[in-house]
Amino acid sequence: MIIGIIGLIFIAIGWVPQVIEIIKTKKNKMNIGFSLFYTLGSLALVIYAVQIYDLVFIILNGAAFLMSSVGLTYALKSKIKN
Repeated sequence: MIIGIIGLIFIAIGWVPQVIEIIKTKKNKMNIGFSLFYTLGSLALVIYAVQIYDLVFIILNGAAFLMSSVGLTYALKSKIKN
């Protein structure tokens, strides 16, 4: 379980700079298709992790879902403006 928590921390920390950049610039430079599929995939993995009662994966995929949702939101806002 410790290795899972360490992996969770590394992955979450990896997302933080990207989310901060997206919020500061109000632009998501990632492909909108990637953002959409990543967000939906993370949500599906949260649901699965809840079903199997795996706390590490609930937290990891929950964080991934929230952070990718920020990117998707900004990507959709910029798409609607254009």
